[in-house]
Parts: sequence; structure tokens; C-alpha cells
Amino acid sequence: MRVVTRRPTQLGNKRAVALIVGTGCAVVMAVSGGAVASASPAGSAVVAKSGQLASLATATVAGVPDTSWPAYLDGPLHHSYVPLQTAISPANASTLVQEWKQTSVGAPFVATPIVNRGSVYIGGSNGYFYRLSEHTGQVLASVYIGRQKATTCPANGVTSTATIAPNPLTHVLTVYVAGGDGYLYALRALTLKPEWRSVIAIPSTKINNYYDWSSPTVANGKIYIGIASSCDQPLVRGAVVAYNQGTGAKLAEFFTTPAGLRNRGATVWSSVAVAPSGMLFVTTGNGPYGRPLFGDAESILKLNPNTLALVARYKIPAADLDRDSDFGASAVLFDGLVGACNKNGIFYALQRLNMALAWKQRIGHPAGPGNWGTCLAAPVFNGQDLYFGSNKTTINGVAAEGSVQERSPSSGALIWETPLPGGVMGSPSMDGSGVLAVGTYSPGTKGVYLVNAANGAILAPAGSPAGSALISGATFAQPVFAENQIFIANSSGVYAFGLPGS
Repeated sequence: MRVVTRRPTQLGNKRAVALIVGTGCAVVMAVSGGAVASASPAGSAVVAKSGQLASLATATVAGVPDTSWPAYLDGPLHHSYVPLQTAISPANASTLVQEWKQTSVGAPFVATPIVNRGSVYIGGSNGYFYRLSEHTGQVLASVYIGRQKATTCPANGVTSTATIAPNPLTHVLTVYVAGGDGYLYALRALTLKPEWRSVIAIPSTKINNYYDWSSPTVANGKIYIGIASSCDQPLVRGAVVAYNQGTGAKLAEFFTTPAGLRNRGATVWSSVAVAPSGMLFVTTGNGPYGRPLFGDAESILKLNPNTLALVARYKIPAADLDRDSDFGASAVLFDGLVGACNKNGIFYALQRLNMALAWKQRIGHPAGPGNWGTCLAAPVFNGQDLYFGSNKTTINGVAAEGSVQERSPSSGALIWETPLPGGVMGSPSMDGSGVLAVGTYSPGTKGVYLVNAANGAILAPAGSPAGSALISGATFAQPVFAENQIFIANSSGVYAFGLPGS
């Protein structure tokens, strides 16, 4: 297969059909897979616009090194870009070797690993949260933070990706994560001993109602997290909650629908983005059955960071609506805009000031029969362009199970698009030398592909066929660049890759 570029087209109002397996949220189950040929090699790196590199380098989580990967999507801006990680490049990516694997505990993994100062932190499907050695993968500490058994929905352990940051009161390095038991935890980074825990929403023991898909966002001394249902059976009332980072005290709560049993919905199973101004940007799910646009459903919201009061809102047009076309993707901030991909396959970019639509473009097919998979990934923003992973799509009239794309942040215009043999449902990431890491989840071939951000060429491992994956296995968690390595969590375990002799 070859790298394909297609002519960009601005998307008008178009009704689409979206159905994700299960109901209104991501039903994430492990599947096995392998690698398949897809494209050709190499080219030059991509660099950020002049003057933006320094700000991007520091726009992660305060108090942790820039060589770390400290949070979901790398921090409150959700850029998924680490400009100071330059060791792995398009020229040497084919020489990467597996340094270790941890496959004896926790798998399958849905949460993304976070990496800081010699440790890897991740929650597993068994309900345990782990601290692993960055150098060997050995379990250094673990703590049980809850697992929900299957009743009305599939069983789930810890899906939330943690954030690591110093506690502003104790100055102790602390890991913040949502457990499978409905609590938000603050754990000491070294021992995983709890400093405090606070209620998010406690799930029932008889039905699968509440579940913490959302990852905590730490910013300006506060922690923000969404409230969602497990699989919409039943729906719960959506909300965003703010906590004091030092003590865990609840500071404010914003509900996306009015009170009442018939008004459940508009849940927040994505994670909160925080702009440099402090303003919050949140995406929401579908409304109750028969009323998908009820309340603040199917919307991107702008909230006050202190009171969580609604400042402004963009709701998708009724013409774009479908059976299950809610937002599961988290918002990303770029060039004065905020945007997110809906499960109808459309990415909406809005003016941050007033939440007016700037542009919208189709990234992938709507989910539904024959199109399993859905647009849940947040794009990478490197200060110059956006890089998307997609579910099933069509390139020059040819169907592809997935793709990776470069687009203009000002218009969404397509620059290049490379087909992938599997659908992308988790977010890609990018280092400062212009290497993208993209995980494929379903359907088709599953694995993690390294892609040259300059031209879309897949960087195959040495001795492998052109277009081969770095590693096989269903990958929902975001692959991350940290400490001159790549860390991957998938259906089988957690893995670290580095350059020979590093």
C-alpha cells in the first residue's frame, strides 16, 4: 500500500449513522492481532512553529520533568506532543528494540501508562494500580482501587489514566487516578499509599450504572473529572466535578441535565481540557432515549474553572445527529480553537472565545453495522499541524480499516493520509523528531505503527516487511514517548522500546 493524499473538502451538514458496539460508550475488550504491510519509509522531521516550541514544552503538568509523560494526552492542553524527546527519529526508528515486557499482571490494559523519574504507572483490568520500573518492568508497588463485575454491562477494572504531580500542600509527588470503585485517589508516587480518596460516584452492586472512564485533569491546584455511565444500561446523569488537589475536598459540580429519572444522560466519559486562561472545555455524550440532544448532550462545553458554571456551548446540528453520535473523544486546544471528534466521524473545531464553529471535517466513517470502531481519538497538535488517527474510512474510493492523517489547524484541510490495516480508537502521540506512534484496535490487524510525520510513511522495524507494526496486539491505550523510549500498553501487557545501547 502507498501513502495517499486526497483533496480536502469542507464538510457541510450531513446526516450520519453511528452505532458503537454496546450502547453509548466505548466497550473496550481485548483482542489479538498481528502486523501487515502498509506503506513506504522515511523523510524529515516536523518542528513546531517558531516561538511555540518552548511553550509547548512546558504546557504539560507543573512540577514534573519535560522528559516525562505525566498525564492523559500529556497534560491539560491535550497536545500529545513532547518536543524535547528527540532521541527517536525517522532515521533510527527502525532500529528500536524491545527492552522489557510486563505481561504477568493487569492485562488487558486500556489506561495509558504515565512515566516519570524511573517509574511507569498504570491501572489494570483486574482493578489494581501499578508502579513499574521504567528500566525492567518489574512491579515496584501496587494497590487495589476497584473493579466492577458484569451485571448490565461488561466487567471493568481501571480505565482511567493517572496524572502525576506534586501535592501542593505536602509537596510530595502524588499520583491521581479514578478507581473502578467510584473514588478519586491521591496515591504517594513512591509507595502508592493513599493520601486521600474522594467520592466521584459510587456504582451500584446490582446494576452497572456509574463508571469512571474519565481521566483526572490536574491544573491550578484543582482536579477535574467527568461522571459517566458504564455502558448506558442504565444511563446516569452526566456531570463534571472539581476537587481541591491538596485535600480532595469537592469544590464544585456541574450537571449536564436537570434532575429527574427521565433526564439521565449527557455523560462525560472524556477528560477535561484546560486552556492557559484556566477555562475548561468538556465534551458530552448522548441524552436519554428518544431525546439525544436533551440538555447539554452531544456538545462541547466551556466552563468556569472555579464555579463550573456554563460559559458557552456548541451543540452538534440535528442534521449531523445519529443513533449514537455522542462525544467520546476529549477536546484538544490549538491555535485559539478547541475541537473534538464525534462518534459520527466528524471533527468539530470551535472558536474558544465564543464557541462558534470555525470548521468541521470528516475524519472517519460513522460507527455502525459494517463500520465497527468509532472516532474516539484526540489528535496530536505539534504547534504546526494536527495529526489524526481514524477508524474505518475511504481513501480515493478505496476502503481502509483505519488511517493516520495530517491536517491544517486553520481549516482542517487534508495534507496527507496513510491507510492502516486496523482502526484507530486510541489517541496517537508524537515526539520532537517527528515520529508518530499510532495504535490500532479494531477491526483488522492490530498493533502500534510508527509513522513519519513529515510524509505519512510507516517506519517499519529493521528486517520486517514495509509497513509493519512495531508491536502487534490490540492497542487502545496511547503509546507514549518518555525518557528517550516508547512505552506501550495493550491487550497483552506493558512494553518498553528503546534504541540499541541506550
